[in-house]
Amino acid sequence: MQPAVRRRASRSVSIGVVAALAATLTGCGQGTNVSEDYAQICRDNATEKRLPDDDCNNHGGGAHWYFLPLGSSGRNVPAVGQPATGGTDALPSGKTAAKGISGDGASVSRGGFGGSGSDGSHGG
Repeated sequence: MQPAVRRRASRSVSIGVVAALAATLTGCGQGTNVSEDYAQICRDNATEKRLPDDDCNNHGGGAHWYFLPLGSSGRNVPAVGQPATGGTDALPSGKTAAKGISGDGASVSRGGFGGSGSDGSHGG
């Protein structure tokens, strides 16, 4: 009679697989994926440079909301003080915009993971 073979499940393999999958889905911190169609930023239309979002929230001077289209390949959203072009002054009908993009600039792509968009939770 042979002794019963005792088998154990490997927790370290399961944890490693989950960690690798999470890193893949989040792009290893290489940008932000959102489900929205556009990135909403504040811009001075006279200089075409990005302004802090607070300038638009406080309706100061020439500050206006500006919408940069996003694609699945990603878009570099400019930092505050950098030129912001290639967008539109009005959000097209039926489209959504990600708000609260970091004032330091960010690579943002439309992918559907990692963002809520409506509460300004993208970036810092």
